[in-house]
Amino acid sequence: MSPAILLAEVAVFTLFLCAVHALKPRLGLAPLYALIGVVLAFSFLVANKHDGQWRLSTAVYYSSPANVASVIFHPLLHASMVLVYVLEGTKAARRLAAAVVLMYVFHFLVQLALYSHASHPPAGMPVLTDSPLVAYTLANRPASVLAFILDVVVILVSYQYLVNHLRNVPLAIPVFTALVLTMVLDGIIYNTLRGRAFGDLWILQKLQVGIAAGLPLSAYLSWQLSQHKDEIRHGILRRDPLGILKRQVREIQAELTAQREKLQQLKNTFGRYVSNEVVQALLEDPRKLELGGELRHVTILFADIRGYSTLAEALAPTEVIGLLNDYFKGVTRVILENKGMINEFEGDAVLAVFGAPLELENHAELAVNSALGMLDAVRDLNAVWEDDGTAARWRGAGVDGLAIRIGIHTGEVVAGNIGSEARTKYAVIGDTVNTASRVEGLNKTLQTSVLLTSTTRAAVLARSTVVPPLVDMGSHVVKGRTEPVRVFTIENAYPSGSNEATA
Repeated sequence: MSPAILLAEVAVFTLFLCAVHALKPRLGLAPLYALIGVVLAFSFLVANKHDGQWRLSTAVYYSSPANVASVIFHPLLHASMVLVYVLEGTKAARRLAAAVVLMYVFHFLVQLALYSHASHPPAGMPVLTDSPLVAYTLANRPASVLAFILDVVVILVSYQYLVNHLRNVPLAIPVFTALVLTMVLDGIIYNTLRGRAFGDLWILQKLQVGIAAGLPLSAYLSWQLSQHKDEIRHGILRRDPLGILKRQVREIQAELTAQREKLQQLKNTFGRYVSNEVVQALLEDPRKLELGGELRHVTILFADIRGYSTLAEALAPTEVIGLLNDYFKGVTRVILENKGMINEFEGDAVLAVFGAPLELENHAELAVNSALGMLDAVRDLNAVWEDDGTAARWRGAGVDGLAIRIGIHTGEVVAGNIGSEARTKYAVIGDTVNTASRVEGLNKTLQTSVLLTSTTRAAVLARSTVVPPLVDMGSHVVKGRTEPVRVFTIENAYPSGSNEATA
């Protein structure tokens, strides 16, 4: 066969690989990867020796015959690696290299299976273990795998280094240089690992097929790069030469950006309304931040300020804001200390959830403890305002201190994020929330500060041996429910009309 035909074959095969890549917008990369697999399979097939002779050889200009695998299929495989690396990125090149290594391993396993069949034929059939199709040695495959891995490193590092430092030369020069250098080093590495250093290197042949594969490949790469914007093209050409050995900085930055976005979403959703324990748990399981809800058994605490409308009318707006800030600061601390989540600040009202987003076995007990702590926080605020003269000014305006009313109810809710991808809000929805709000309103009728339902009482008794004394306040019909709600108050809790304890 004429050497010109061989070189033309290499060039045409390379162009065919590039043409298949050009169809990526329509077909994706699967056809290209399939062709690379075919190239690798044929390199396995024609690289075998039989009776000490190469099974299939060919020749180029001014050189001795060389194995077809080394002068056709190896340059095609290396050219494909450069093609994927340049146009698809370092990550894609690493994945392709890993896939090729897996094919090497699988080929070795197939050879073992064929050898087993050939060495144990059915009765009357000859032993065929000397066939080049099934012959193998344990030294061949590890040497091939290691040589290929080093080939990938050499061709991509050398190509990128030359591109970065030879900026004014045609792309064909770094492509050709990287291809030839890799093919020569492949022969050296493989033969050295087999104990035959510098044997069968076929350097002159590889110089010629390097040109045959490098010219069409560099022409295609130059055309593809010309389609990109300048900043994208610069990023493709000016990569880190050692990028194949480490994760790209852009990949790391993308991951860090994604993590920052998740953290920011967490902060935007929950703000200052949850304890550090809740934040940590959500960071460890970001799935809890996904849109959607789940049925949860929780305890809801609803609280508001007695006579807030009168207070807001009697005080200046700046004084009302100051009062609310001091009040929210005190009750927030208490709720967070008891592992609750403040779901809403609605005017003067506070909606707190115990048992979501973190599951708490004793959520009812923690809610009751929070109610007592909130009453103590209000008493402390009144003491501070009494000492600094604020209370006296309020009394002059007709406001006799600060008092709150609290309703607590335990039951099932749907808890989770609602909204859109642009803006989400963690919410608890269900009759349990509405009942807690209605029970809070009963405090006005019953002249109490804290009311909890019978379901909350049962949950507290089931989980705790230390229960505050409770007073049965009877069953009452509340708006939105047909069944009466039985409620209890905490003995010695401050009545809603006073800031002093009854005992």
